Amino acid sequence: MSAITGADDAKATASTLAKRLREHNLTLVAAGVAFYAFLALVPMLIALVSIYGLIADPSDVTRQVKDLGSALPAEVQNFLVYQLTQIVNANSAGVSVVTVVAILLALWSASSGIAALVTGIHIAREREEPKGFIAKRRKALLLTIATIIFLSIVLFVIVAVPPLVSDAFGEAGQIVFEILRWLFLAAVMVVGIGLLYGFAVEKGARGRLGFLTTGAVVAALGWLAASGLFAAYTANFAHYGKTYGSLASIVILLLWLWLSALVLLVGAEVDGADKP
Repeated sequence: MSAITGADDAKATASTLAKRLREHNLTLVAAGVAFYAFLALVPMLIALVSIYGLIADPSDVTRQVKDLGSALPAEVQNFLVYQLTQIVNANSAGVSVVTVVAILLALWSASSGIAALVTGIHIAREREEPKGFIAKRRKALLLTIATIIFLSIVLFVIVAVPPLVSDAFGEAGQIVFEILRWLFLAAVMVVGIGLLYGFAVEKGARGRLGFLTTGAVVAALGWLAASGLFAAYTANFAHYGKTYGSLASIVILLLWLWLSALVLLVGAEVDGADKP
């Protein structure tokens, strides 16, 4: 009896979610988020390298993107690595007025992408955004800074831990860490997305520990699966190079950003459908 009830609940939830996706034109909203994310991507990378460079070697960012980007389409990984390499080579060491100004400008530009995502989350959750440009931009800037600091800490841990594990446990420990780090990244994504949902929408934090929601889990696992499948599709079946020529990398990057935005917004829709 409980199995039948559970199946009925799952069917009702899926039906409600599909209705919400249509009502909110979520694919179109995700396209808008992807466009702003594309414009904000390079400034975000500049800010990430600049801030990460204050605590560690910025070149580690490029190496980690190569290591961790296996789930991404090859064109997206190559684009990120190329941009990061250019930024690292142009990045000056140390703290100066010019560096601080450059970081602030990069943060301001990058916050446009986060602001678009926050707007999409509000649409998915059927909540009103803060009134006024200043209030919206302040929230976007704070979330952008938090995102970059969060990513910097994660990258630093991934860079610092392997040598320690190798010294303490040898090659076997290194192999175990290489396997476990993907579980670590999945857990970090769940936490990060849950915090994003909680802080993006006022009084939006719910679930375990106040921010670990069903939608955050769905979005994190969905993004990993969608990125992996999209990478396999572009590598083995799609022929964007024949259609778009030299623009193929940009097209694939935009498609991946759209897919990522859609998955994040679907997770927000899951939480919105689950509201009392």
